Amino acid sequence: MKFFEIVENLSADLERVEEAIRENFRSDVVLIPDVSGHLSGSGGKRIRPLLLLLAARACGYEGPRAIIHSVVVEFIHTATLLHDDVVDGAEVRRGNLSANSKWGNEASVLVGDFLFARSFSMMAQDGNAEIIKTMSDACTLLSEGEVLQLVNMYNVRLTEEDYLDVIYRKTAALIASCCRVGALLGEGSPPIVDVMNQFGSKVGYAFQLVDDALDYMGDENKTGKEAGKDLREGNVTMPLLRLCASATPAELERVSQLVVHSDAITPEDFSDVLGLIEKYGTISYTLDRARSYVEAAKSALSALPDSTHVDALRAIADYIVERDY
Repeated sequence: MKFFEIVENLSADLERVEEAIRENFRSDVVLIPDVSGHLSGSGGKRIRPLLLLLAARACGYEGPRAIIHSVVVEFIHTATLLHDDVVDGAEVRRGNLSANSKWGNEASVLVGDFLFARSFSMMAQDGNAEIIKTMSDACTLLSEGEVLQLVNMYNVRLTEEDYLDVIYRKTAALIASCCRVGALLGEGSPPIVDVMNQFGSKVGYAFQLVDDALDYMGDENKTGKEAGKDLREGNVTMPLLRLCASATPAELERVSQLVVHSDAITPEDFSDVLGLIEKYGTISYTLDRARSYVEAAKSALSALPDSTHVDALRAIADYIVERDY
């Protein structure tokens, strides 16, 4: 099963999600739907809603609450992107002007706050305390992960264990919550809810590791961002972290200086880093780590009865490591 086939099979539900997103953007403050719609309509793959919808179906639920909670997770994700672009000083998002470039940092932060507030209002209206706790915990972890990433900027001696902790908090926890909420909607047993959470967590690790690799070797026309963005922001991700762990003292000193002065990196500097990344095979290492998480994620699903929905979840996991944007 291919990714586009999964999207096609869920097209009716995904269109309902899009309609609900547009409906919940509504506000008499004109700037709110303008900023929200700019980012939400700029080409995201809706991975999180897809996972939630499929997890719910795999656990026997196909009702309208899955649409509402798909909007919730997409709003939370969109809010974090708005805030991230302000923190990073990003000018481009998905190949278009970032919201902060177009409307300013203040508008981006405040509209992100609106989306967080609206998502919790929607959950409160639904009224499921366990789902509210799941998403609250995910948002707490997400915020902690963003702060940890900030604390670890320019740190070329960061350990893999510590970096994976950052990944879990800032990326994997929200993806895990999508799968967990789907299982809760299907009234899955505690072990099944736990399995879905494990699946989402491992997919989340893989998702971020692939993003890390694409930042160095992706096609800008597909990824929508300049190659080496992480390096230029002083953000030490797995390919660079692995390079620093393998490099000679002289190479480590060279890379350390480039990271510290990342805002002044030239094309030649970046080419030098790419040469070292190739020398030590750190892109392959990063992608191999991602593949191992995907295999573990798919194995976890063996606890569920076979179905087309479970097959689709496995296919999405495979897509995560096969994608080139």
